[in-house]
Amino acid sequence: MIAQGNAISHGARAIEYSMEKDKARLVKVNGLPENIEPLAMWSRMMQHQHQCMKDRYNPKPITLNALRFEISPAKEETISWSMKDWQDLADEFISVLDGIDKRLGKSDCRFKPTNIKYSQYVVSLHTDSKSGIPHLHIVANRIDNNGNTNDAHYIGERAVRAANIINEKRGWLQSVQRRSENIQQISEDCIAILKAMPKFDWATYCQMVNAKEYDIKLTKDDTGIVKGYAIRKGNSIYKSSILGKSRKLIPSKIEATWAGLHNSSAQTIQSQSKNEKTSMQENNKTVTQLNPPFHHYSIAVDGKMFDISLPHSVKSVFDEELVDSDEGVKHADLLKVATLLFAGYLDAATSMSSSCGGGGSPGSGWGKDKDEDERNWAIRCAKMAKWLCKPIKRNRSR
Repeated sequence: MIAQGNAISHGARAIEYSMEKDKARLVKVNGLPENIEPLAMWSRMMQHQHQCMKDRYNPKPITLNALRFEISPAKEETISWSMKDWQDLADEFISVLDGIDKRLGKSDCRFKPTNIKYSQYVVSLHTDSKSGIPHLHIVANRIDNNGNTNDAHYIGERAVRAANIINEKRGWLQSVQRRSENIQQISEDCIAILKAMPKFDWATYCQMVNAKEYDIKLTKDDTGIVKGYAIRKGNSIYKSSILGKSRKLIPSKIEATWAGLHNSSAQTIQSQSKNEKTSMQENNKTVTQLNPPFHHYSIAVDGKMFDISLPHSVKSVFDEELVDSDEGVKHADLLKVATLLFAGYLDAATSMSSSCGGGGSPGSGWGKDKDEDERNWAIRCAKMAKWLCKPIKRNRSR
């Protein structure tokens, strides 16, 4: 099991995300009614904070007004778990966390223990959409029921230590060992991807990494050159600098790594006759130009960059469906919105459509159906993009 924790200033948004994310299940609430809306829960937390501040000499409210934790056991550790099992894990984590009052290996560094057990908090159960790994979200009031502030010093380190104590008690794999195994597995998968690539390019690499049920995020400079990337597995993120031996999967070395893996293939090609080789290269070049395997797009929305690779078949569907667009809507804007929808970036797609003069949102139930094929999903994304980007008619009042 792994865990992370931090003090945050956006408690309202954290509770709303914790309880209203798709397929989220409420595990437990403490000191709050269960049958009220997320924002109503946060309102009660803030009411408690304001009341406690009035009773102090210094009425200034705290800036980081909530504590947030994520607890993620391994998938195989929670097979056939009931809701009672998840409640017990949440209670155990909070109890162990509240008992930590010093840093591991530094007995002279002591701090005030938290009192989350006697604070207002909400626990929700989420399931990662790609890996299927279930994990808990806990959002707790920074002020406990006695009016004291829950100390946040080294709160992330304390969360990790609490998880390790529970791992040892339950005989589960320690977070350090799991991290090493994950790094090894991701590195092996990345090497296998490079071996399968006939030619290295970032769009195809990202597409194939995503196909392995990971998430990959590239970091580029102002000229568009990739300077780094990170791969997310479940709730953990691994930078390219720790993947592979001798950092051979970092952007500055990855193409050389690909070339080294294909040395034997290159020697085989060199042994072919010159005419056969030339003919093969010309044919491959022609096919690639006519039907590139992926179309890569970098779409900027609200200051964020989204790098998306569309299969050629999906791009063809968009070209067909977006030909007859509404008057006043640019084809390029429709394509961007449809692409964001296809990749699952609903908030970005909604924001992009609004900037084009449209309005509305796909709704909370929007998404790809479990048994839906890629073409039908692409058609639905194209139609939704046209609807989102349709200009809003505004009546001018006199």
